[in-house]
Amino acid sequence: MYNTKNMSKNTKSAKNPSFNEPVDLNQAYMTFTEFWSPRIVAGVDNYDVKIAKVEGQYVWHAHETDEFFLVLAGEFTLELEDREPVILTPLQVFTVPRGKKHRPSGIPGTRIMFLEVQGTLNSGDADLSKDPWVPITRGVKLADQEE
Repeated sequence: MYNTKNMSKNTKSAKNPSFNEPVDLNQAYMTFTEFWSPRIVAGVDNYDVKIAKVEGQYVWHAHETDEFFLVLAGEFTLELEDREPVILTPLQVFTVPRGKKHRPSGIPGTRIMFLEVQGTLNSGDADLSKDPWVPITRGVKLADQEE
């Protein structure tokens, strides 16, 4: 098992100085209730590592970069243009290629982790005029992370 108690305080990333402590994902998920409203839990180079609670269908959209998904709980479905839906269960991963229109959905209790280039809008190129319920965000930092 990896021992985090003896980690050096000097391991923080120059690009992501607020991510210098371990993050307990169970505790992180308890800090919010909103669906489809990602929280930034870490950073890797110019990528944000995000978590989200997802339930029901999101909107069709695409991003200018690849989007990597890891399912932590529940069942996560990705409908994709020109392809049968991809259904992921816990500990399964899938990458949506850049520019590929997709519509994610999740059953109640679904939790995901995903990587996006910093500053990426969660709704991508979606026309949200018919979907005012969709939260528009680049990700929200957890409450206990430093600026």
